[in-house]
Amino acid sequence: MRYTKRPLAVLRLTRSVKELRDSQAASMMREAATLIRQGRPEQAANLQAKLVRAMLQSEFSVRPSGEYANLMQARNLLVPLVHAQRELRIECAGMTAEQFEKRRSAVAGRQTKLRRQLLLMLLPSIPAPRARLFDDAFPEMPPTAKLLADADLAMADSLTQIAAGQREATTDRLSAVEKAVAALAEIVDRWSVELGLKTQGLGTLVAAASRRLSRIEEYETRQIDLLEKVDIAAAEGKMVESLAESQQFLAEEVAEFRMELVEQNQAVAETDAPPIISRLDQVQRAVSDAVNSLENNLPDEAIEHQEKAADALANARSLVAAQSERLGLLQDLFMFQRAVGYARIYMADIVAEQRDLIAATEAAKPEGGPGLLPVFGNLRKCLVDVAPLLDLVASRLDVGTPLVFAGTDLEDAMASLEDGDKLDAIDAQEVAAESLEEVQTLVQAVQTQTGYVAEIVEFLHSSLADAAMMEYQQQELAQKVESAAAEQMTTLAAEQLALFAKAETYGRRLEKATGMADYAAAAKQMKEALNQMEAKNASAAVEHMGLATVALTENAESLVGVISMLHGLPSVEVTNQAKPELIRLIDVLAMASDHKIVFRKTSVADPQSMAALANQQKKLASRCQEIAQAGEPHPLLSDANTHLAEAASLFAAPDRDAIQQSQKAADEKLRHFIVEQALVLDTAVNLAPSEGDPGDGGEGSDSESAFSAGFISDFVSGEAPKDKRTEWKVLGDRNRAALNQNFARELPLEYRGLLKNYYERAAK
Repeated sequence: MRYTKRPLAVLRLTRSVKELRDSQAASMMREAATLIRQGRPEQAANLQAKLVRAMLQSEFSVRPSGEYANLMQARNLLVPLVHAQRELRIECAGMTAEQFEKRRSAVAGRQTKLRRQLLLMLLPSIPAPRARLFDDAFPEMPPTAKLLADADLAMADSLTQIAAGQREATTDRLSAVEKAVAALAEIVDRWSVELGLKTQGLGTLVAAASRRLSRIEEYETRQIDLLEKVDIAAAEGKMVESLAESQQFLAEEVAEFRMELVEQNQAVAETDAPPIISRLDQVQRAVSDAVNSLENNLPDEAIEHQEKAADALANARSLVAAQSERLGLLQDLFMFQRAVGYARIYMADIVAEQRDLIAATEAAKPEGGPGLLPVFGNLRKCLVDVAPLLDLVASRLDVGTPLVFAGTDLEDAMASLEDGDKLDAIDAQEVAAESLEEVQTLVQAVQTQTGYVAEIVEFLHSSLADAAMMEYQQQELAQKVESAAAEQMTTLAAEQLALFAKAETYGRRLEKATGMADYAAAAKQMKEALNQMEAKNASAAVEHMGLATVALTENAESLVGVISMLHGLPSVEVTNQAKPELIRLIDVLAMASDHKIVFRKTSVADPQSMAALANQQKKLASRCQEIAQAGEPHPLLSDANTHLAEAASLFAAPDRDAIQQSQKAADEKLRHFIVEQALVLDTAVNLAPSEGDPGDGGEGSDSESAFSAGFISDFVSGEAPKDKRTEWKVLGDRNRAALNQNFARELPLEYRGLLKNYYERAAK
């Protein structure tokens, strides 16, 4: 790969080779070779497994798509391996001692084959799963290597027991093998879903929701058409048996669609699927009843059932449309997080390479300086190529200025090397490294904040699915109560009690997540309905059930609003003209994101790490105090400030439980403030730009490629943009960066830091 082509790819490859070198891969290879010569293959195999994982990680850092393909291949190998191992264990357990003795050679052959499959499987290190909203600590990294080692050891032991003719001992070891391999398969399956989310976001779910919506709309249209035909036929006094066949076709398609959803949900559990399935159950009953009525030439009865089916389909359509909209918001948030993550990775590579270049320049002989120029040139091109990714955070952070200074400093370093002035080249690189590290820190901050918001949004999205399911269950139960006999009320009351308990937990968790007490209204109405059922007052119970359904619908609408506002927070534009309240909200978001990390680290920190966490906690308490004192006082910020100060003081005599109690209380208050202010300040963003807008991708717009190749590259080089339409967003930032660069070129190196500091302060 030439330096003139794809500079960021060249940089990632270079860093990957260096990271592999730093992992002592070469020395491990030599050690493995020595162990093999000494006749110690088991120890060599363990070392080689570490080498394989290190090389796989190195490859996947350069070729991210390869990781997913490799993981799918490993999953496809593990699933049949688990089944084969289970069959072997069951078969051995069912043998008599004589049968086992006769067939142990075949059993050993099968186990040897399975062990070979396990050992030859290429499985990378699997990271810990994503943290969820109420996780008090970061999830631990799954013990993939240990499970592989345990499975291999158990397989080796089982072969020893087979050779010794010990049937019971063999069965025990086969059970251990099956347990380890099944646990490994579960981890791989979970990570394949996580990796798909990391690389593709919720694209698959969004596409599935779109297909579901299309099919339900089609069924609804056909059902309404059949309803109109039956209505016309009934009005004209005609027979309606002929329409039964069309209604039957629709019933069969609905049943087939429902079964597809059930099978998909069984294969991969999905929170959005059960509410849809429950609506389709209602549709299926109604269309089946309509078929019977049409076959018996009962048009009025058929119309009644068809209306129920059409209403249920309309309900299902509204539900899927809402799910699709929410998934789109969550997908956009994950994709933003992924893009910022790539920017952070590239910036980390650029910073590390710049530090290596400084060391190489210091170690180079005078005649060797020009040999470093191609590396400098590639690094300079990397700054141009990474700029489009950094634009994602341009509205929040002035990354353009330090990036421009870094580019100018690199050019000066190259000029100094060409002139043979190594000291000036090193000084210029040191200044460039500081600017690049500043950009890296800024991008990391946005990624952390996006992850914090994504945790809240993901929880609220799953809560909406729970609300939809409870709403349907309450409606079904209300219909049963309406027509129930007195002796059936006890059984139905038990169902209402279970639903009430579920709604109570739902409301409590939502209040904890958002600070909004309105979500408890549904549970209160369900409790009243339960009381009326116990008093044998069916009509009053049905009335409260209806109010509970209304409360759940209102909850869902409220949650959609919260999700929309939170979704816009990571990318909300903050300028000099922004409201002070918005600036304070973003400051609180940054502080809350950092506090969440400290909180989760505290739960598992060793005594040596507690001192560093104590310092971080003190800084967070100081930041919160400053923010709380700025602007109008707010009770949530005041409470958060109190809890953070308590947590900081408790680190002096480390009582981990007491510290975490104060940290958790502060985390809750900060989150409630963020949700409240996001709603007050209307931080939602428009995801569907109109025609001709810069983001619509149509004629007259700035598509992603034009956007990247147009003003972003000009922005980094400080030149005026050729495409004037690109002034729509960050014109001020770009012009300021160009002006900064022009000034920087005219100043000596020792004054450049002063100018940089001045412009950064002026930008604020």
